[in-house]
Amino acid sequence: MYTINIWPVLISAVVSFAIGALWYSPILFGKEWMRLTKMTEADMAAAKASGVWKSYLSHFIATVVMLAVLGFFIATSNAVSATDGAFLGFVAWLGFIAPIGLSGMLWKREPFKLVLIDTIQVLISLIIGGAIMGAWK
Repeated sequence: MYTINIWPVLISAVVSFAIGALWYSPILFGKEWMRLTKMTEADMAAAKASGVWKSYLSHFIATVVMLAVLGFFIATSNAVSATDGAFLGFVAWLGFIAPIGLSGMLWKREPFKLVLIDTIQVLISLIIGGAIMGAWK
């Protein structure tokens, strides 16, 4: 039976949240993401006022689940290094996240730039999370 160490999963989830906070901030892609999603400053203020913490909590739980599954892939593949874990993070992104992004572009008519912003952030999180879990002994 394969076991998943929860500590590197949780640390990877916190790191993923930090990456997302920077990624979607005005410093990087936040303004462009808002423009592409037609989100206004008023919409953002309303979300914060209505208790956006519930969305953050739900997203954090989903991130933990995603990274726990990656941890399972890493454990079952006998990955022994950060490089192995990062590679498996990339493969998971390529097989699961990238096709969903493409689907959003094709069927929901999401702009290519929006798909890139959203999916590359997940790619970075999976690679770094995979590296953390692959290196953790």
